[in-house]
Amino acid sequence: MKEVSKLLRKVIALQKEEKLIPPGSRVLVALSGGVDSVVLTHALLELKDFLRIKDLALAHFNHMLREEATEEEEFCKELAGGLGLEIYVGREDVGKTAEKEKRNLEEVARERRYSFLRKVKEERGFDLIATAHHLNDLVETSLIWLVRGAGLEGLIGFDPKEGDVIRPLYRATRKEIFDYAEAKGLDWVEDTSNRDPRFFRNRLRNEIIPILKEINPNLEETLYRTREILKRENDLMERLASETLERLLEGGCLRAGELSREHVALQRRVLLKFTGVLNFSKIEQVRRLLKRGGEVDLGEGLRAVRKGKLLCLKKG
Repeated sequence: MKEVSKLLRKVIALQKEEKLIPPGSRVLVALSGGVDSVVLTHALLELKDFLRIKDLALAHFNHMLREEATEEEEFCKELAGGLGLEIYVGREDVGKTAEKEKRNLEEVARERRYSFLRKVKEERGFDLIATAHHLNDLVETSLIWLVRGAGLEGLIGFDPKEGDVIRPLYRATRKEIFDYAEAKGLDWVEDTSNRDPRFFRNRLRNEIIPILKEINPNLEETLYRTREILKRENDLMERLASETLERLLEGGCLRAGELSREHVALQRRVLLKFTGVLNFSKIEQVRRLLKRGGEVDLGEGLRAVRKGKLLCLKKG
């Protein structure tokens, strides 16, 4: 089947280039019950011997946010049973947690989900967590950061492997995932929250991206190529910033005058590394100290102080 082999070829090509899964790895798949994670499960099971995966298991986290959450949990259990795979299930009323902590619901949901996945990974001796993020997710993430305002790191989005998290479907499009599922006759559950226009990502996915694809039908592939260019340039800037920071350090402080003679982009990178502050306006305030005396409150009891030739960080 062309649709099946196309997606599997993309998984294999990514594995050859990025070495996501070392031979003999025990892989825990994050299974929501949606089409993406169902396809990921079947693809990895189909390629288990080829990828030399030692053990494959599933993990489902019930956020208890919707009426159908219990049905989704049961679906995942039945799927695991039908495939002969172990499944681990976690539950938490994330809505109540977010309300109690007065925090963003999506942020809390993601935090609790990954906390559960890592707990299972550590307790059960798995090596990697596989998630079903794909090329459309990457495009959406990059566009979100573009709208909100971000440097290269934001526009680059996420990588196919970050620590113990791997994304085997990284180069597959949403259409290719659906085509695989239909060709294999797979069942999955629909997450009704994906149509909720209150979430910005949903409006982007369902309203804005279709308009962009009218202009460029190959939007995903085009933005992926752009992402790869930005990634390489960002890698170079990171290396230059690290080298410059190391060269200008003196007793834990920075030689401000020398840094002020570097390119503005490099100044910002070095100061970001030096201070650990991600706020652009704060970095700009610190950058102005490179040519004059004074200090800037960086928050959480940290100050940047320019005195003489040195720029130092002080607590309290």
